[in-house]
Amino acid sequence: MEENIDYDRHIYEIVSKNIKYYRLNNNSKYADEYGKITQARLAELCDVSLGLISSIESKKVYQTFSLAILYRIARVLNIDISEFFKER
Repeated sequence: MEENIDYDRHIYEIVSKNIKYYRLNNNSKYADEYGKITQARLAELCDVSLGLISSIESKKVYQTFSLAILYRIARVLNIDISEFFKER
């Protein structure tokens, strides 16, 4: 059972890192002139709290989230949702 929990955490870590990566390296219509979207702007566009986005991206917090939230983030960042699951 412990092995499954570790694997779950690993998946969330990969997704969290990729969310941050694509938020900071973005070419969507919402990005600023530097190709970035702030956490606050992403939260607003996804209709979630800033705290949730901050927790998702944090290395110190194990934040779970739904596929619906992940889908919203992917749409705002203008990327295919599968990109979040790729190890970099």
